[in-house]
Amino acid sequence: MKKIKCKSGTIELPCMDPIIVPIDKVRANNYNPNNVPKNNMELLLQSIKDNGFCFPVVTVYDPDDDVYVIVDGFHRYSIFKDYLEADEIPIVVLKQDMKQRMASTVQFNRARGVHQVELMGDLVQGLIDQGATDEEIAQHLGMELEEVFRLKQITGIAEIFKNQTYSKSWHMEEFDAV
Repeated sequence: MKKIKCKSGTIELPCMDPIIVPIDKVRANNYNPNNVPKNNMELLLQSIKDNGFCFPVVTVYDPDDDVYVIVDGFHRYSIFKDYLEADEIPIVVLKQDMKQRMASTVQFNRARGVHQVELMGDLVQGLIDQGATDEEIAQHLGMELEEVFRLKQITGIAEIFKNQTYSKSWHMEEFDAV
């Protein structure tokens, strides 16, 4: 396996050693707590169509069943298998025991982060500035048009109030009980 040196040691690069295997030799694990809503699966499909398959599915090899068990990438696998009906899929193979695999699955899932509304608004504004239509933004970011409109409003409202100082609209007063 290829490796790279860094200040904290040596890091393995399994991403540099992908292989293509028959999709029927790949199986889901039985412990992944991650769930992806339908609209995000459609976005993943759109991403694969727009960008290609950029991230191989991370697996371990199970010699007892002669299959590759997914550590990360179940949803990419599902898109390839169920939506695109591919016969093969690119994978990388880690050498991990069950404890390491379970921890890795959660690490991969949680390390992805979440999108912040304000930053998504800025992103939508940037796409508009680049000439993207609302429909294109919705399609390629996996949004409904209504969500694009809300993000445009948030960006516009934020711009209006950008240099204003914050002030309270009311204040508390105490009164003696009668």
